[in-house]
Amino acid sequence: MSQVPPPAPLTSPAAPNPQADERLGRLLMIAAMVISGTIGYFVLMSGQPALNVVFFRCLIGAVSLCAWCAWRGYWRGLRMTRWQIVNVTLGAITLVSNWYFLFTAYRMTSVGITTVVYNVQPFLLVLASVIVTRERPSLATLACLGVAFAGLVILAEPGGVHGANYLLGVASALAAASLYAATTLFTKKLAGTIRPEIIAALHMTIGAVVFVWMADFRHLPSAPREIGAIVTLGLFHTTFMYLLLYGAFQKASTSSLAVFGFVYPVVAVAVDFLAFGIVLHPTQWLGGVMILLAAGWYARGLGASPAGHRARPAGFR
Repeated sequence: MSQVPPPAPLTSPAAPNPQADERLGRLLMIAAMVISGTIGYFVLMSGQPALNVVFFRCLIGAVSLCAWCAWRGYWRGLRMTRWQIVNVTLGAITLVSNWYFLFTAYRMTSVGITTVVYNVQPFLLVLASVIVTRERPSLATLACLGVAFAGLVILAEPGGVHGANYLLGVASALAAASLYAATTLFTKKLAGTIRPEIIAALHMTIGAVVFVWMADFRHLPSAPREIGAIVTLGLFHTTFMYLLLYGAFQKASTSSLAVFGFVYPVVAVAVDFLAFGIVLHPTQWLGGVMILLAAGWYARGLGASPAGHRARPAGFR
C-alpha cells in the first residue's frame, strides 16, 4: 500500500521485543494487503451498482466498528471540537466518494489496472501539499512524480483501441486516488487527538448516512453469492482489514509498511488473471511497472526515517 498510513493511536506502549513486534507487524501488513487486493473481485461479484456497494460497505462497517469501539471502551469520554467534527466529516465524504469512483473504475477497466492507477495517490498528495502548504518537494520526489505520471500516460494508452469506457475508467481511478489524497490530508489533522478506530467508525457512519439517499433499493442483492460478497466487503474488507492495519501500523517500521504495501497491486493483478483471465498488454505492463517503481522509490525515501519510527496512519482504502 503506497498510501500514507492512518493516525497512530493516542497511546503506544513501549515494545518489550522490537524484533518480534516488527515481524508481527510485517505479517499483519501482508495479510491486510492480500485482503485489500481482493476487494475488486468481491465488488464485481456483488452485481450491485457502485452506489449500493458503497452504502452497504459503510453500513456494515459502521455497525461492526462502532460495536468494536464500544466493546473496547473507546467511546467513553470522547469529546470533539467543532474543527475536529469538520475534518472527520470532510474525511468521511472524500473517503466514501473515493470508493464510488474506485468501484466504478473496476467495471470500466479491470481490477488490476484500476489498482495500479490508484497507486499514483502519494504523488497527488505531494501536489496537494505544494498547493496547500507551499511545501517544496525534493528533486528526487519530482523525479518520482514524473516517472509515475509518464507511466500513467503509457498505461492509459490514449491513442489505443480500448474505447471510451477504458479511458473513463482510468480517469475514475485517478479521481479515486485524488479523493483518497484529500482524505489523508483531512485525517492527518486528527492524528494524536482521536483514536483511529473512532475515526474509521465515524467515517463509516457518516458515509452510510450520506449514501443511503443515493442507493438504489429497487435492485438489492438477492442471490446468495451477491449477499455473501456484500457482507464480506463490510465485515472482512472493512472491519477486519482495518484492525489488521492498526496492528501493523503500531508494530512495523515505516519502511516495512511502504515495501509490503506493494503486495496490494500485485494481488490485484493476480486476481484479474486468476478470476477473470485478464492479462495486461506489454504497454500496460510498462506503464504499470513505471508507476509502481516510482511509488516504491518514493516510499523508500520515506522509509529513511530514524530507527524505531512508526507510521502515523492518515486514511483508509
